[in-house]
Amino acid sequence: MSEDHRFDWHHYSKETIYRDIKQLRNSGFKIDHSRKSGTYEIKSIPVRLDFEPGEIVALAVACRTIPEEAGMPYAKELSGALNKISGLLSPESKQTLATNPYFQMKFKPVADYSSHQGTIEKIRRAIAAGREIEMVYYSAKSDKEQKRVVDPYELYFSEGGVRLEAYCHVKRKVLEFRVDRIRELKVLPIQAGAPVGDGSFTFKLWLDQRLARSIGERFSDQKTELNEDGSSTLTARSTNPFRLILQVLAYGEHAKLLEPVHLKRRMAVIAEQMDKLYAGE
Repeated sequence: MSEDHRFDWHHYSKETIYRDIKQLRNSGFKIDHSRKSGTYEIKSIPVRLDFEPGEIVALAVACRTIPEEAGMPYAKELSGALNKISGLLSPESKQTLATNPYFQMKFKPVADYSSHQGTIEKIRRAIAAGREIEMVYYSAKSDKEQKRVVDPYELYFSEGGVRLEAYCHVKRKVLEFRVDRIRELKVLPIQAGAPVGDGSFTFKLWLDQRLARSIGERFSDQKTELNEDGSSTLTARSTNPFRLILQVLAYGEHAKLLEPVHLKRRMAVIAEQMDKLYAGE
């Protein structure tokens, strides 16, 4: 400091300098002292983050959303980041962060992903590099393991599982694969094809008066038209026929799939099979 032309040593006593160094250290500054040269050097400067109470609550909710015990991707890293951020907060903010936010988003995975971290990381790298993937995939429908070559598009968590959306070269369409059903996987040195579309389609539902009043916004591009008898016709888009069928089944007798026709026929077959299953009980 005495060599800095902007600093006039003669205006300050050594006691003042030592006092200031002590205060800086107490405030979190890392200051090293060299006995050989008799100099002090600031090694690191503490950072203090100023959050609003609502922002702290949102941070706590987000970081506690992903259950670490289920081996969810990045749950451990997110917990570590929260601990580091906590160290930069004021005492008041730390107390807010530790308080129960009384709000949570429940992500309950259907599988333990601890043993699938390597697979998830390979998929992530393949998507980033735009590379094809070759994998051995277990199909619950056929109860067989099948080799697939896919162009990976997106990796995400949905309906209790980590899923991969990809174009399948075998089926020649965009499909969704559960990561916990991938038995083997390797990234190929082949450039993946460009996305061929999200495979979305338009559908129509008939809703009775009760469901029409309570359904709210459930689907993409949803539009609702009120019928004369109080029922409604809902038009929207979906990317997954299987999920749509499950959703309509969950509505029971309060909804009917009108379009597309091939899914309507599929629903009729399912209803007939269910009728035979429950007949006589």
